[in-house]
Amino acid sequence: MTWVHDRIFAAGGDHIPRTWHSFAGQTGIDAVLHLRPEQPAAFLGPPPECFLWLDVEDESQVDIQERWMAGRFLEKMLAQGRHVLLHSSLGRHRTRWAFVAYGICSGRLVRAVLRQAAEPPWLSPYHTDENGWEDFAAFVRSRGAGLQNPLS
Repeated sequence: MTWVHDRIFAAGGDHIPRTWHSFAGQTGIDAVLHLRPEQPAAFLGPPPECFLWLDVEDESQVDIQERWMAGRFLEKMLAQGRHVLLHSSLGRHRTRWAFVAYGICSGRLVRAVLRQAAEPPWLSPYHTDENGWEDFAAFVRSRGAGLQNPLS
């Protein structure tokens, strides 16, 4: 578990869903982007105020639409002042693509975001398809997306 941005926390496994009520109270996290194949994990206690579940095992299964949903969800949650948990039941490292999608949706350059995603607190190296991210960036530009960039 680690903070990857001043308002984005990344974690994996089953511990946080099982202890959600306590974890949310301690961290102030009120929004969750949850990745888990087949069905979401049960987050015990009062549910997160905002929750997006994607039926995703790892980045290789993600298409432009899932990148768009994840990136825009994070962008909107941060614009609302929320603290967000990126969570994958299969491990924290599987959430990195959502962080990259957010960076691109908020107007950052692909290479800059990929460089950040290969540095601590993320694990290095980050094996990804840079051309796929360039395609995604072109898609984002075509949609005219990009709120103020909270990472700047």
